[in-house]
Amino acid sequence: MIRAPIKIVRILTRMNIGGPAIHAALLSNRLNPEKFSTCLVTGTPDATEGDLSDLLQRERVSIIRLRTFQRPLRPWADLVTLWRLLRIAWRERPRIIHTHMAKAGALGRLAGTLYNWIGPGRWGGARALLIHTFHGHVLEGYFSPRLTQFFLTIERWLARRTDYLIAVSPAVRDTLIAKGIGRPDQWRVISLGLELSDLATLPSPDGGSAFRIGLVGRLVPIKNPGLFLAALGRVRARLPQTVVRGLVVGDGPLRRQLEAEVQAMGLAGSVEFTGWRRDLGACYERLDAVCLTSWNEGTPLALIEAMAAGRAVVATRVGGVPDLLEPDGASIDGVARGTFRVTKRGVLVAPGDAEGLAKALAALGVDGALRRRLGEAARASVLERFSAERLVRDISALYEDLHQRGVDAP
Repeated sequence: MIRAPIKIVRILTRMNIGGPAIHAALLSNRLNPEKFSTCLVTGTPDATEGDLSDLLQRERVSIIRLRTFQRPLRPWADLVTLWRLLRIAWRERPRIIHTHMAKAGALGRLAGTLYNWIGPGRWGGARALLIHTFHGHVLEGYFSPRLTQFFLTIERWLARRTDYLIAVSPAVRDTLIAKGIGRPDQWRVISLGLELSDLATLPSPDGGSAFRIGLVGRLVPIKNPGLFLAALGRVRARLPQTVVRGLVVGDGPLRRQLEAEVQAMGLAGSVEFTGWRRDLGACYERLDAVCLTSWNEGTPLALIEAMAAGRAVVATRVGGVPDLLEPDGASIDGVARGTFRVTKRGVLVAPGDAEGLAKALAALGVDGALRRRLGEAARASVLERFSAERLVRDISALYEDLHQRGVDAP
């Protein structure tokens, strides 16, 4: 007897440039169509975020776009989106509803819960199984304390109605469990999966006369890109005999402010803003070192890419970053301000610490052997761990296990 494919409704807030959209596209495109049938529901990114919708293979996945589905909090539009998600579930009759990103996780799981309470899911054997992937979280550094507490209450309530919670790193899982979100037996750690083969073939930096430092990602407050510029000015002062260049790859609402800061700091001619680029291999090939300056992260896509490209990386010790850079699990120790810590795979600094970041970059600037050693170790550590094939294999196994266990899942 031939079994019908397991129906998946995947819900993503928007296909903006970043890890969640790439993650969702890979799963939608590559899950075995004989076993799984996917309907992807998504909103629209704003003009500064970039759009990765063209990664979706329309012959493999049914795509539904909702204009009301957007990142900002808009109560009326969110209510309309919730109603539309419920109608989609009612029509599609999914076996699994899998949500990604905060807004999709809230509205999608609420729609799934309603589907199971008042819709076809209340009938025997028709219940939709609910999964949410935390690619990071918005419970630190995004909102006011009062609003953060409100969202935390919602997340705790939703977690009790979710079959499985997925974190992209052990640090994200542990942080959310500590906040009272879900039971330990609900959680699974499934790392991101990326197409890294092209980056893996890039040659090591040539060690030319200039020291070239890059920042790759969204230019938004949580990424703290101003720290990169503050450190860059200090690196130039520390290495007066070295030509220091900065490359900012990405876009966002802070771009004009950052460009003005470059002028005010006397860095004009030393910093280039490229906007969003699809030829990331060409961008990484121009760099000797790559920075991550965020206040909060899950498992940062740009850091994985830089490591796959064999570049030395310097990153703030936040979220899932230690899981990437420190072998055998993250150290419980922080990094003192004004200092840095060299690990096997990169360099860690305290969040918001321009002096520590500058010292770390200056140390890399004068030590080509250290840059090469860190870059080689970083590349070796991520190629299999974050491959697209591994991601598809892990998620397929989880879906099949959930389907077989049905309502007996935790």
